[in-house]
Amino acid sequence: MGSTARRAPRLAEVAKLAQVSTGLVSRVVNDDPTLRVRAETRQRVLDAVKMLNYTPDMSARALRNAHTGMLGFALHHANDPIYMQLVDEAQTRASERNYSLFLLNTAELADRGDAFRAIVLGRRVDGLLIQLGVDADESPLREVARAVPSIVFGADRADDLRTIRLDDVAAARMATQHLIDAGHTAIAYLGGGGSSSRRRYDGYCAALADAGLPAQAPTEAGWMPDTAHDATVRLLRAQHGITGIVAVTTTTALGVHSGIVAAGYTIPDDISLVSVHDTWFAGHLNPPLTAVALPLPDVGRLAVDLLIKQIDAPSPGEVVVDVPAPRLIVRGSTGAPRAAR
Repeated sequence: MGSTARRAPRLAEVAKLAQVSTGLVSRVVNDDPTLRVRAETRQRVLDAVKMLNYTPDMSARALRNAHTGMLGFALHHANDPIYMQLVDEAQTRASERNYSLFLLNTAELADRGDAFRAIVLGRRVDGLLIQLGVDADESPLREVARAVPSIVFGADRADDLRTIRLDDVAAARMATQHLIDAGHTAIAYLGGGGSSSRRRYDGYCAALADAGLPAQAPTEAGWMPDTAHDATVRLLRAQHGITGIVAVTTTTALGVHSGIVAAGYTIPDDISLVSVHDTWFAGHLNPPLTAVALPLPDVGRLAVDLLIKQIDAPSPGEVVVDVPAPRLIVRGSTGAPRAAR
């Protein structure tokens, strides 16, 4: 038997559940500053909004044509040294286009709390840049992207969203090929969750397949140093013979770097390490980290231009930024395996 798509909840259903008028619901969700209502009534409306997963209709809100001059940038970690390269250029470009850009945490939007009510329901921004590709469950943030003009980073292509991403496959393939060219045949991949890591794992597998070498199942290491350190120690104590590691990103590589040492190995004499992405601290590790640089500053500027177009004329589609191409930066963390010397 066929199934039909679930209909989005209507304003009247929220009003019925909250036992108030539709007009009151509209004023609450749009954060009307002139509204005078008891706190418990307001909370009852907000609870009903959350329970029904209600999002105001975009076309109806567009009729108000309220321009705020504000853009939001939702990141998983606002202090991420990798994404700060992108943020710096995005803020510069937004200013050049006469917009202000502020940062917020994706969790604040995903849990439909205060930030969701102010930004999505209250329409405090003209558009959003949203980082995806990190969490296994991206559905809450995809809902936000459908409710506000948005450019989504890192996600797989979606028919109803405007997405932009780096060439993750090419970057990881280049990183893996560097280890293969050095003579490594037992190469592990330490990744995080989400679609970005999955695409990079695909690049790792492709390079190994071309060389006739076996790929290992990805080791879940997360995106932050602490989890990556622990995952590396567990992997190297359980599985001997690994001589090369590809890390999903440099914050992960930071933990892999310390984990290799904690497990009793040296870099690169025992194990070579290469990472996707490059950042300021990569050259200051001991030994410094070999990395594949991606054009994050270019993406930051392009994303703002795409978002402003999206505000004026929404349209779905995907942009893969592959120019300039990924660039290998060889430092001291990679070399030939002992057997090849």
